[in-house]
Amino acid sequence: MVSPALHVRNLGGLLGAEPSWGWRADGELLCAHGRILAIGEGVGAALHELERDGEQVAVLDAAGLTAVPGLIDGHVHPVAGAVSVVPPGHGWTDTYLNAGVTAMVSAGELTFPGFSSAELTPEAATRLAAHSAWAFGNIAAPPRVYAGTLLAVPGMDRECFRQVAEAGGKCVKYIYYPFAGRRWEDEVAAYGKWAGEFGLVTKMHAGGTSYQGHSLEADADLVAAVAPRVLAHANGGPIPMDDAALAAIVERTDCRIELILGGNLRVLRDLVGMLRDRGELHRITVGTDTPGGNGTMPRGPLQVIAAIAGLGGVDAATALRCGTANVAEAHGIPGGALAEGRPADLLLVGPVRGSAHPTAADALEAGEIVGVGAVVSGGSVAALPGRYTPPPAVLPTLETT
Repeated sequence: MVSPALHVRNLGGLLGAEPSWGWRADGELLCAHGRILAIGEGVGAALHELERDGEQVAVLDAAGLTAVPGLIDGHVHPVAGAVSVVPPGHGWTDTYLNAGVTAMVSAGELTFPGFSSAELTPEAATRLAAHSAWAFGNIAAPPRVYAGTLLAVPGMDRECFRQVAEAGGKCVKYIYYPFAGRRWEDEVAAYGKWAGEFGLVTKMHAGGTSYQGHSLEADADLVAAVAPRVLAHANGGPIPMDDAALAAIVERTDCRIELILGGNLRVLRDLVGMLRDRGELHRITVGTDTPGGNGTMPRGPLQVIAAIAGLGGVDAATALRCGTANVAEAHGIPGGALAEGRPADLLLVGPVRGSAHPTAADALEAGEIVGVGAVVSGGSVAALPGRYTPPPAVLPTLETT
């Protein structure tokens, strides 16, 4: 069955990507076939064409709420089956969707049944990543989960990278690779070459050991030598590197700096300040590092965005970009921006009922999360309202014609 087109009207504005990133006064947009078909003045003509072609159009009355891109969680550890995570993560993807997350990227399937970092051979790592990418890629219900991260271990060859990329994997992760006591430079250089050849993004665990206790403890020199595209949970997963090491990484590398709620919030504030002062806020990405050791955090991306704005002194539009377009660009995935032709993943948001702030932007800049009145994924209404945030002051309504 083909989903109807979706006409979102009575907006109180939107966060657009074109002609430049920022707030726009447009009062409506039109989605069809999974994409944004028109925004603002172009909606009338596009709607007329759809109706002329006999297409069904649903109407979502935004009630004055603001449209922003669907959030993208750049750091999840997908759960499958009856596995032990802290606390349990059953049904986690639906809770994240209802807090505004329309897509997420795996940083490694560390909680799959039978997983053991001590027994992670090249074959096992490749099979785990390829299977995970295939399995989560076949789930039609939102949010989209870009699973299948290849966990780097010694002895891999080009075929490992090819198989994972062919299955739909997006990343290579350095978390258990044994750098200490061995010559690794040539092998890691080869891994970087193969990752680039097959379009895989390199990520690196930062800070102290993970809750399972087996991950590497990297310093600034090692990060600079490995040169990952994304430095995972730079403010701590669960604890960060020391301040001097993080400052050196910001200055000496161009890697993306991922921030999470479960890390050190003082360090989050300081990293945002460093990057803000350098004019490099485009390097910030948002994740949760969940549901693994941090448990489920449906509001995590929203809370990190609010912290970037409220603690880091960043305007709301740019803070939202850190949890949307920046994540998409860093990982080479679609979404994260409202523009004609882009995926129709968006939220209708406003200040939480009872807030002293008049707009969503004002609320975020004061450090508050916003209420999610609706979640649209692939042009279809996936949540109305979002169940995992407090409600905004007004709620949208959906009509079908």
